[in-house]
Amino acid sequence: MTLEVLDGSGTILDTDVTTDMGEYSVEVPSNTDVRIRAKAEVIQSGSPSWDMQVLNNTNGNALYAITGSLTSSGGADSTRDLNAPSGWDGSSYASTRAAAPFAILDPLYEAITAIVGADADVVLPELDIYWSPDNVSVSGDVSMGEIGTTSYGNGIMYVLGDEDSDTDEYDRSVLTHEYGHYLEDFLSRSDSIGGGHGANDFLDPRLAWGEGFANAFSGMILGDPIYSDSLGAGQAAGGGFNLESSTPATPGWFNEFSVQAFVYDVFDSSSDGADTLSYGFQPIYDALTDADYTASPYLLTIFTFADELIAQNAGDEAAITTLKNSFDINGTGPAGTGETNDGGLASNLPVFKTVTPGGGAVEICSVDDNGDSNKLGVRALLFLTIASDDVYTFTMTRTSGPASSDPDFRIIQNGTTIATALSGDTDTETTMESLSAGEYSIAAFDWRNIDSDNSNNGDTCFDFTVTN
Repeated sequence: MTLEVLDGSGTILDTDVTTDMGEYSVEVPSNTDVRIRAKAEVIQSGSPSWDMQVLNNTNGNALYAITGSLTSSGGADSTRDLNAPSGWDGSSYASTRAAAPFAILDPLYEAITAIVGADADVVLPELDIYWSPDNVSVSGDVSMGEIGTTSYGNGIMYVLGDEDSDTDEYDRSVLTHEYGHYLEDFLSRSDSIGGGHGANDFLDPRLAWGEGFANAFSGMILGDPIYSDSLGAGQAAGGGFNLESSTPATPGWFNEFSVQAFVYDVFDSSSDGADTLSYGFQPIYDALTDADYTASPYLLTIFTFADELIAQNAGDEAAITTLKNSFDINGTGPAGTGETNDGGLASNLPVFKTVTPGGGAVEICSVDDNGDSNKLGVRALLFLTIASDDVYTFTMTRTSGPASSDPDFRIIQNGTTIATALSGDTDTETTMESLSAGEYSIAAFDWRNIDSDNSNNGDTCFDFTVTN
């Protein structure tokens, strides 16, 4: 942390950066009244580098700090400790929760340490963390504390602080989970579509991969397979699960608990059942940051990660495959080719349907059997190979299901959306796009199944064609 020594007028006399144990050393004039100030930030320039700070989103985004009393430096070297009290009196928060911002930084610095251990020259971009005791589980004006939930996005993390409801400043699992998303964002790649998710949900495979990885990441950083989250009166309630042994009702490539168990089993030193691997963090980090993974033309799922892990550890292909299969994740390669687990609905397979320019229509379906918005089956995933630069026409036309559908789709190259067809046209959607030779992924859906307020959602199938 950044530490400053100030005189009685507020002038900074010296600065230092504390060690991992909070130790510091400064020089000040003798017999001078000084106070110590510690800022809720961890910053290092050069290589490796990082920049992380905790700010108050309900107080003008002010940086949190604690300041000691103004006391004479005396005539000899001395030790001056600084304490950040929690504010807890045994039954409630009776005073300022000064420790909270520093408690947030602690597990996140552990994450930094692990990443630096795997990548000595890593550059970690700025991460702004917003915490306030007024941060509540209501979405709205973040300057009023209406942050919705603890979350990460675009270099910013919001953390709940609502006493007797949900506070996350001491929930190390939750904090490192969100830092896992930061890692994906800046050092790897994320194709997750976000949204609500739970242990037994059938999720879009991109979301299942992102959330399952982040859960496993928390366990890897903390060295603990138990994921916990406190809430309720006195912060005495809460929930949690074991990354290794929490089994979903229906495992598979669409379930975050299956994903987290696979990744954590690859990491940990315990061998049990189908798990004979003990990789530690380095090989997982290497797979996540390799250019073949981050620039994959396929949308990122458990299959993309497993394929890259095998590519970098070819001698363990059989062991990795056996472990993956033990969670009923049977497909191979980045597309999950040959997957047999359809999650109870035949239209979910193959995971990626191949569409060919001039090759005729491919049937796809958008269904709400598992729920709307971000659930498995709402979006159909396709893969397209373009042989030559040209203008291509994409058409999606309803063939069955409720009338007045709203077909839409996105064309994605290496994780970046390069074109969209999102009109409100009924039953048919079409667009013409000038595309270069290469490989593309497509996510297609009936908007009615995305919109949770639409009462006309349901199971609709379409013909999807590409021509030139």
